[in-house]
Amino acid sequence: MGRRLAIIGAVVLAFVLGGAALVQLAGSGATAFRLEGQVLHLSGPVNGAAADRLQRMMEENPQITVIALGDMPGADDVVWAAQMGGLIRAAGLHTQIQGAVVNDAILLFLGGAERRQAGGTLVLQSDAMQRRMGVGVDGSIAADADRQRLVTTMLGDVQFADFMRQIRATREEYQLTDADMARFGLLTAN
Repeated sequence: MGRRLAIIGAVVLAFVLGGAALVQLAGSGATAFRLEGQVLHLSGPVNGAAADRLQRMMEENPQITVIALGDMPGADDVVWAAQMGGLIRAAGLHTQIQGAVVNDAILLFLGGAERRQAGGTLVLQSDAMQRRMGVGVDGSIAADADRQRLVTTMLGDVQFADFMRQIRATREEYQLTDADMARFGLLTAN
């Protein structure tokens, strides 16, 4: 009887601890949203629920004029990042970089009607490095076409999308320089 109770207790404990770990894991991979007056701060990886949540936040808070991007390690799916960039542009919002914005999360930044750097940086990382860091990578031909389409829509040509693809294929990590920002017209104000 004592042995049976010990086994049942161990099983219950495993379920409780496993459930707590899953809740923590699910929360750690989510895009975080924080509203401060007219500024909506985003950080964390771009995930599937983020585009819907961004749209809802914008609808519920018409005072938002700026999307401030904190540390954003990338996106599991380029479509989500492209959707968010499109939402930002359609609303005429401004974007600013406050943290390290990596790979496809850069597409959110490009959505800004006005784009500025506010202490942050744009970073390109190889797909292998992203995977090692636990960030999903969408390296499909369709994803590349989506990147090219969004970059062309936001910047007027495909050059920056081509640059992103080239750097991701040849370097482990690359921080965009002021010269890169100027060359591709990434900043509209500063």
